[in-house]
Amino acid sequence: MRRVRMAVAVVATALLTALAPAAAPPSSVLTTSGASRNATHDVAPSPTAAGAQNAATNRSLDVRLDPAGGFAQGAAGPQVKPIDALRGPDTIDPSVTSVTPLAAPMGDTSNLVSDDNSSQVLAVFSAINAYRQQNGLNPVRYHLNVQELAQEWSDSIASREVIEHRSSFWTDPRALNPDNGAGEVIAVRWDRDATQLVEWWKSSPSHNAILLDARMSVVGIGITFTNGTPATTPNRYTMWGVVDFFGYKTLPAGTTASPGGASTSPSPSPTPAQTPTTRPAPVPVNPPSGTPLTPAGAELCAAPGRFQPTTQDLSHAALHSAADLVALDPNGSVLVYPAASGGALGAPTTIGTGFGNAASVTSVDWDRDGVFDLLVQWRDGRLVVYPGLTGGSFAAPVTLGQSGWDTMTLASGLWCATNRLPQLLALDPSGNLYFYPNRGTGDLFQRALLATGVAGGHAAMLDVTGDGFEDFVAQGADGTLVLYRSLGQEQLVSEARAVVASAWGTTGQLQVLRGLDGPGTLGIAAVRTNGSLGYWPVTGGQFGAPRVLGAGWGGMRLG
Repeated sequence: MRRVRMAVAVVATALLTALAPAAAPPSSVLTTSGASRNATHDVAPSPTAAGAQNAATNRSLDVRLDPAGGFAQGAAGPQVKPIDALRGPDTIDPSVTSVTPLAAPMGDTSNLVSDDNSSQVLAVFSAINAYRQQNGLNPVRYHLNVQELAQEWSDSIASREVIEHRSSFWTDPRALNPDNGAGEVIAVRWDRDATQLVEWWKSSPSHNAILLDARMSVVGIGITFTNGTPATTPNRYTMWGVVDFFGYKTLPAGTTASPGGASTSPSPSPTPAQTPTTRPAPVPVNPPSGTPLTPAGAELCAAPGRFQPTTQDLSHAALHSAADLVALDPNGSVLVYPAASGGALGAPTTIGTGFGNAASVTSVDWDRDGVFDLLVQWRDGRLVVYPGLTGGSFAAPVTLGQSGWDTMTLASGLWCATNRLPQLLALDPSGNLYFYPNRGTGDLFQRALLATGVAGGHAAMLDVTGDGFEDFVAQGADGTLVLYRSLGQEQLVSEARAVVASAWGTTGQLQVLRGLDGPGTLGIAAVRTNGSLGYWPVTGGQFGAPRVLGAGWGGMRLG
């Protein structure tokens, strides 16, 4: 019987960019391996998956360039117009790095096949490094943040059945501020032989230049499967591959030797970066005595935009919910204890190291993208936010305040009823309580004075009264908890302050947990003087009897 060879068109594109050096700020390091894949690709293999083929049979699926420089087209294959390689600017200002991830529009995701792609990712990675070794080059390493960037785009173009690059992808925070070049390669196939993606890139001059660029040191790989077939869906290729290449003069924290490998780069230094990641505030964060303050009114609560609930899969994010407890251990590691069934906490995971010089580390969705971030007070006075990423770990930090924050006691929450962004209340050592509106990634230089004479070394923001508005509670040295009610605007209710709890016997910060006992539940966790971790639920407008969440918490800090 005559064997018919079907030539299939496969398209790949490349983007190579040389970037100017940028200072590497300290960053959180994801140390778990659970974030290695987006949940879209974690279920059982699809029955439409192509079976393994031997080398002789698989040659019909290879990519071939014709003499004119186009892509080989088979009689049975769809016609695909090739996309020229692109180049970015020779130099780039590090300040153009986006604070939030770049857009990745999604099409019909029901056509994506949610199979495990780890073997294909490893195959691409190994083939790239084998090729580099043959040419006397150092191997590239791997980073989960860059993987998330590549995987997200692979899913995006596969769902839309469009072969295109993400514009200015090197400015995404998940690119981790590359300072020695950047490149992106894309290819598609009608089978799942991932090594053939690399073979085609080697055959294309522009793609080959990226594979053999000596500056490239870190990659992230995205592989997406679909249910497409050549006969019925000529633009829905079976496998889509995206690899993002970045060059760094110093490897970013969290870099690994291979996909799923152990970290090969040092933990972030607890020493603050010399160059802030945002421009200095126009006035000091803590204005000197006599500096006019914005009067308390509704204007600072005005929302800068509309924020809708996220539709992203957060199963691989470092923090899954507002019920997860964040703690600092004596070694400066940031641990997260995920909420478990029955109002308990699960086993801890280390999500950051090098935070020994932090005064506090709290969980907050600062940019309201649905992914929880880390808000860090450094003992040198800076206030910094580490944006959370859906694939785990955190993006490069953004400085919200340059000085004076080490002396403040902070509480975050939805203070403004008409604004979905979390806001900050800050209590200074003199007992002055200030409201700081959330202006996104800009410096926190606006504030309003809410009260004076507030006594308390620890504080929290939560709806104690059950009226739907967040309140402020301050814990004094004697352990009493004093309530400062709000009505959903900046101001506090003008009334005598009620004592809502006493004799808690706690030490250190208070941490609000939302949803630990189920949806809509609320409470405060704190370390007790006997070394246990206590939890006080809020029900019916008052604090209930505490229960113990764990023992051996002496030396641990919440928030």
